[in-house]
Amino acid sequence: MPTKFERIPVTNDPELSAALERVRALMPGAVKTATLVHDLALRGAGALLAEEDRRREGIEQLIEISRSADPPFDRDVLARIEEQAWRIPDER
Repeated sequence: MPTKFERIPVTNDPELSAALERVRALMPGAVKTATLVHDLALRGAGALLAEEDRRREGIEQLIEISRSADPPFDRDVLARIEEQAWRIPDER
């Protein structure tokens, strides 16, 4: 069907074909391959954006914890972390 939107050629290689067949069974009714690719691209983009949001939220939480007046770690241990991490145990 003609459209005013740009078409994007996608090679249906064995890897893509196998992925489409795996998810086709999850779709209600007969879905055209182009529709399936379109829907999966939108879902994939949404999943990637949600993952990035979770990553950024995690970083913000770490920043908040590190600036806290009462962090959930011992500041004295943190101040000596390199010394503790690279200390060679006494050989006896």
